[in-house]
Amino acid sequence: MSRDQQSFVPGENPLVWNPLQVDTYADYLALLSATNPVVAVEDIYSQTGEVLLARSTVLDKNNIAGLKNKTLSHPLAKSIQIETLLSAKDLLQHLLDTVRSTEYFQSLAERKHPLSSLEPVCAMLSRLPLVQQMLTVMAAQMNDLYQRTLCVSLWSLYIAQEMRLPAEDAGTVFWAAITHDVGMLHLEPQILAKADELTASEWLYLHSHVEISNQILTDIPGLSPALLIAVSEHHERCDGTGYPYAKVESELSILGQVLAVADAIVGIYFNRFKARGRRWREVIPVLEMNRTAYLYRSCDIVTAMILRSELPLPNVVSGGGVPEFAERMLQQNLHLQHWFMQLRDCLTSVGYTHGDRKLHAMQNIVLHIATTFKGSMLFKEDLRESLESMASEDSQGINKVIADASLVQQEMAFHLQRLSRMMQMYIAADECKDPKIARCLQDGFTKIIGLIK
Repeated sequence: MSRDQQSFVPGENPLVWNPLQVDTYADYLALLSATNPVVAVEDIYSQTGEVLLARSTVLDKNNIAGLKNKTLSHPLAKSIQIETLLSAKDLLQHLLDTVRSTEYFQSLAERKHPLSSLEPVCAMLSRLPLVQQMLTVMAAQMNDLYQRTLCVSLWSLYIAQEMRLPAEDAGTVFWAAITHDVGMLHLEPQILAKADELTASEWLYLHSHVEISNQILTDIPGLSPALLIAVSEHHERCDGTGYPYAKVESELSILGQVLAVADAIVGIYFNRFKARGRRWREVIPVLEMNRTAYLYRSCDIVTAMILRSELPLPNVVSGGGVPEFAERMLQQNLHLQHWFMQLRDCLTSVGYTHGDRKLHAMQNIVLHIATTFKGSMLFKEDLRESLESMASEDSQGINKVIADASLVQQEMAFHLQRLSRMMQMYIAADECKDPKIARCLQDGFTKIIGLIK
């Protein structure tokens, strides 16, 4: 059964990916071929010896459809050639365009990181034809992912340089960033673009992109072990709440931690701020709230880099919208507090002697939320008084305290959603060995279903 025909079954192992199966990547190749011909450079065989596609055939939707449900004798990516590949010069130009079109990156280039530092790291692309192929497909068919990848690469390089890592390490983490999400090219676009809340099995399916990326890159000559490790760790967290291995800080490589924080910064900005015209500076309070999850030194470096750019913080809202904004914040505050208490009560009631690593990771998130947010302005009475005053008066602007509180709310909601999702996936996978704990978690999750937004 092909990926196209599979349903997402709770408990199904999403990390089993076969490079000999024809998947979404082939569809992207067919789409690209309409404007940039993709040609078979050898006869393409099935594992049973059947010729599926003759040498010199130009790929299109029809002949790709004929490859579906077949197991190939050789990975498709190694049997084709794209007429015009993205070159080292193209990659450099795309990075320069990103820097020049982004006020923050331009400021960094002017103050500390000259654009000339990008040329030597880009030069490696000419020695990596399979990476060239994948970047060519990504730039043409998944351009939003490509733009994010460029940003992660810039952040990774700049953080490594700020940490004064050796030039070789800075180059390695740059290329780890360029290649870290190539696994996304093999995931179904309808899941990646899904607007509704993802199911537990769909989240597990998305998580599989880390293992897919690693499998692909492991088979490419010229990539260092340090790069492969960094890619495998780009969603790990120092507090053990990441995936796919739930490593803790002592188990993580420095380059993996740099890539993880760079990827997180870009995710925070693109997912929460960019669409609303907000600036990179607003990532700082979010990053500060998550210091336990990332390499502490890198958090300090990122904050210093952003502040160095001296970008102003714009108002969240002003004028007649202030009272309505304040009322929404009040209601959101109550909602978040109730949601947190339900999760806390459920996950702490099972005790801490169970020896289950994934359950400990969820309990660590509860501890992180409790320590980070319990002492924050969200739970203080003076914030409520300020909001009530703003809601009832004709205020014309929101001060920085309230603006920061709004960011804290967004971050707390993010962590509660993340924890709820982890709990949902854990229950769906039926991983708990203790029936009593399993029942407690299921009962607790039932209580929070209506709170998840």
